[in-house]
Amino acid sequence: MSYYGGTITVLGRDLITSLVAGETIEFTRILVGKGSMPEGVEPIDMTELVEPVAEGASTVPVVDNGVITMTVEYRNDMNGGLKDGFWLREFGVFAKTENSEEVLLYYATLGDSPQPVNAYQDNRIDIRRYPITISLALEANVQVVYNPGAFITAGEAQELIDAMVNDAVGNVVKDAASAIITTITIPADAWQKREFDDKSNQTYSDEYVYFVDVEIDGCMETMFPTVALDKSSLEPAGKAGLCPTAQSLSGSIRFWAKKAPESALEATVALLGESIKPGSGGSSYVLPTATATRLGGVKVGEGLQITEDGTISTVTDFATSDDMEAMLEEAFNEKS
Repeated sequence: MSYYGGTITVLGRDLITSLVAGETIEFTRILVGKGSMPEGVEPIDMTELVEPVAEGASTVPVVDNGVITMTVEYRNDMNGGLKDGFWLREFGVFAKTENSEEVLLYYATLGDSPQPVNAYQDNRIDIRRYPITISLALEANVQVVYNPGAFITAGEAQELIDAMVNDAVGNVVKDAASAIITTITIPADAWQKREFDDKSNQTYSDEYVYFVDVEIDGCMETMFPTVALDKSSLEPAGKAGLCPTAQSLSGSIRFWAKKAPESALEATVALLGESIKPGSGGSSYVLPTATATRLGGVKVGEGLQITEDGTISTVTDFATSDDMEAMLEEAFNEKS
């Protein structure tokens, strides 16, 4: 069974002894590695990591009654992100004083229980934490001077994770071209009349001679607009001949009408990205089957008919009971 745990090294003890003179101990760096301790070597004799991989971090060291407590921490997103995963088997805390060189103050090995650290990709953060205590046997000044970009508290680490998760979710939403849903007011006094250079070339769609642009933050030309008018706006929209479709522009959405509405129109707009607009295959929505208590889709069965514009009605040319009697009587008379 190999050694598991951490200890102050011989060089670390010598460094601590120098604190009697009132010097300040400076933590200079933390390293994590994948090396296994050589046979016949004790942790107390270590002066370097066997196979260092990356710089680590820590919580703020706390000194109480001559004992330093802190948590050594490694995140795979540090220093540009871990390119290749590894088995974390060792870590070390380096320190110095004003009048001494940097030494390995504390060395720890995970022995036969190494922990895997995944490479950093797709904003997936892998964190390893190891609480440690360093006994000074005297009160001392402690200062941290290693890379401030790596120096974090546990709370700050959690904030970072939350922020990165939010960013990741935001990127997924952007990649999926999420919908912008907002309520708008189409003002009655903002409608403009279109001008045609050659009226002979007008088409059916050109009967919508009035248009208005309503500003919407985040709207892009590639988005697909869906508009639902408020109930109070249905009548004035109908009188104005509001076009059933709209056009998304950069920063606004355009509406057309046969004439300018007499009052402002209230509506809710959903702007869908290219990947999830109707017919794009980006949505997994399936229309449920209608029941007595749930709205849904139905099929047209016997006794019903549907016109090209989608109107459903009952078939009116059923045979009456008198018709049936007449047909039966005729059939039996023929056989007799």
